[in-house]
Amino acid sequence: MDEIMSSIKELRQTLDSKINDCLTKDKAEKMIEDIITNLHPQQSKAVLPTTEEDVLEKFSAFAKSGRNKPEQPWTSEYGRKFGNMKNFLLAAKNKHSILNDFKSVLSEGDTATTGGGYLVPSEFSSQVFKLMNESSAIMKIANIMPMSTWKRQIPKQLTNLQVGWVSENSVKGITNPTFGQIEQTAKVLATVIKCTDELIRDSAINLTQFLSELVAEAMALEIERVALIGKTASSDPFNGILNTSGINAVSMASSSVTFDDIANLLFSLNDQNAREGVLVVSRAGLSKLMKLKDTHGNYIWAPPSLGTPATIWNTPYVVSSQIPNEVSSASSLTGGDKTIAFFGRFNKNLLISPRESMTVKVSQDAASWNSEDSVLESAFMTDQTWLRFTQALSIDVTYGSAFSYLIFK
Repeated sequence: MDEIMSSIKELRQTLDSKINDCLTKDKAEKMIEDIITNLHPQQSKAVLPTTEEDVLEKFSAFAKSGRNKPEQPWTSEYGRKFGNMKNFLLAAKNKHSILNDFKSVLSEGDTATTGGGYLVPSEFSSQVFKLMNESSAIMKIANIMPMSTWKRQIPKQLTNLQVGWVSENSVKGITNPTFGQIEQTAKVLATVIKCTDELIRDSAINLTQFLSELVAEAMALEIERVALIGKTASSDPFNGILNTSGINAVSMASSSVTFDDIANLLFSLNDQNAREGVLVVSRAGLSKLMKLKDTHGNYIWAPPSLGTPATIWNTPYVVSSQIPNEVSSASSLTGGDKTIAFFGRFNKNLLISPRESMTVKVSQDAASWNSEDSVLESAFMTDQTWLRFTQALSIDVTYGSAFSYLIFK
C-alpha cells in the first residue's frame, strides 16, 4: 500500500505540473494504468477454454499452482454417494442408477428424461457460487435472491403512504400505497468443457476446484454483462440496467467529462435510491475520473485509506470489465473512446436469482460443428469427455428509475 500511495503522490504532482507535452501525458497515463492494476486486478474475459489443448494448458497451470490442494471428501448426504468430483463425473458418464433420483430439466414443463443432466452435489455448486462472487464485481453488490421455481412473482411498492396535517374534527384522508409485481422467469446459462478421458481419471488434481474455477469465472462475467448492458432485442435473455425502461440518462455538458457531470450523475436519484448507492465504471472510465477535480481543486478520486476502499467523490465504486469502451448508443457524442458509468442501489434493485443447484451432463458421444475450421468435432472419435454445465437464473431490475447512467469520454 505504501508503494501505491507513493505512486498516487507522484501522479498528482505530474498532473499538477501543467506541462502539456506528450512525454508528460504518456507518463501520467502509464502511472494511472499501474495504480488501477494494483488496486483493481484485471478481470479475465468471460471465455472458457474451447479445445482440448486449452483445457490441458489450464490444467497444467492449475496443477503447478498453490490452489491444487488435496480434495476434501464430500460430506453432504448427496455428495457422500460419490466422495469427490471424479467419482461423480464417472457415475454421470456411465448413467449410474444411483443418479436416477437426481435428474434435472432445462426448462419449465420438461421432464427429467429429456437430457437435462444431473444435479451436482452442493460441494461443487457452493464452490462455484463462491468463486462467481469473487470473479464478478456486480455479483458482490447485487441482491442475490434464489428461486425454487421456474417462474415467480415478487411484489414491489409503486407509491408510498401520504401524510398531511388536518384541522380538528375534519375528515382524515386515507391513502394506501400501491403495489405492482415483478415476474421472474429463469433462463438457462450453459457452457461446455471438453476434457480428455485421462483428465477425468487423474487422481492428482483437485477436480472440484479446477472445474469450479473454469465454470464460475465465465458464468459470473456473462451474468455481469447481461445485468449491466443486456438487451433482449439483441437476443440476450434479459434487459440489463442500461436497457431497462425508465432509467435516468445523464448527459455530458461538454465534449469531455467534467466534475459537474459526475455530480449530476450522483444527484440524479432520489434519497431512497441513492442511499447505499454504488458507482460502476470500466477501467478506462476510472482512468478518466482519476484526473478530475471538484470546484475546490480537490481530486474527486480518493485512494484507499485505513481499510476504507477508494471512492469517487466519497461514493463507493466497483470496476467492471463488462462495460464496453465504445458505446454505439451514444449518438450525441462524436468520436470513439466512450464508456459508461452506472449509479444506483444495486443491493436492493438489481436482482440475480439462481434456480436450484447447478447441473451437469457428461457425454463421450457429443459432437459439434467447428465453423472456423469447417470440421465436425466429436468426443467419441477423439477419446474425449465433454461436460455441459447449466445454471438456471433470472436477472431483473426492480425499477428503471432506481438507476442512472452517464455515457462519457
